[in-house]
Amino acid sequence: MKKLLLFTAIILCLGDCFAQKVIERKNKLINNVTERYETVIEATKQVKHGVYHAFFGKKIVLASGKYVNDKKVGIWHYFDRDGTLMQNYDYDHNKLSYEAPEGAPLALSYNIDYYIKDNDVATQPVRPGGRYFGYVPYLRAFKLPPAMDDEDLNRYLVTFDLLISPMGRLAEFVVHISRRGTGVDQMVYNINTDLFSDDDKTFIPATLNKNPVASQIHVLCAMDLTGALDMLYLIPKKTTAP
Repeated sequence: MKKLLLFTAIILCLGDCFAQKVIERKNKLINNVTERYETVIEATKQVKHGVYHAFFGKKIVLASGKYVNDKKVGIWHYFDRDGTLMQNYDYDHNKLSYEAPEGAPLALSYNIDYYIKDNDVATQPVRPGGRYFGYVPYLRAFKLPPAMDDEDLNRYLVTFDLLISPMGRLAEFVVHISRRGTGVDQMVYNINTDLFSDDDKTFIPATLNKNPVASQIHVLCAMDLTGALDMLYLIPKKTTAP
C-alpha cells in the first residue's frame, strides 16, 4: 500500500512539474503583426499548446484559436486589419465554415487557366487563415535582394504570384518587383516552396464546374523604406448621409 501511495505521489509531482512548463510567448511576425501563444517546453523544442492570438498593432485581433501539441484544433477565427471577421475555419474537419464576401479594394486577384463560358461555375482558391493573416507567412519569406540598394524603397511594388495545384498545394512562388506607376518588372525571381511548413502550403483549390483546377493568386504588396512588405490595403472612405 505504501509503495502504491509513493508511486501516485511521484505521478502527481511529475504532472505538476510538467504543468509548470507551460509559458506564454510573444513573437513579432511582420511589421505591426505580433502573435501571443501558450507553449510547452519539451526536452528538445517548444510546442505550441493552448490559446493562440495574433494582433495587428496592439489591439486588433487578426487570429484566434487553439493549439494542441503544435496542431491547430477546433474552429479558428480570422479577421482583417480593421477587425472585420474574414473567415471561420474548422481544423478538426478541415472545413471552411465561413468566408466573408470579397469587397473592393483588394490586394488579391485570381485566375485559372481555363476559358470560362457563360454557363460555367467557377470558385476561387481560398487560403485557410483569411485574406490577410493567411498570407503573413509569404510576407515573412520576402527578403530584400542584395542588388536593391535604392534609398527610395517605398517607391516599389511587389507582386507575389502563387501557383496553387488542383490538390490545393502551393506549387510555385514567383516574386515580381517594379517601380510604382511603371508596370514594368525590374526583378523577377522564385522563392523555394520547401521553405514553408505543410500548413503554410495548404489551400482550398479553385474549382470549375465543381472540379478542382490549378489557379494563381496574385498578392500586391507595398514596400517601406526598410524593405519590409505589407499587403497593399486601401480603406474605403466612409460616406455620410446628406
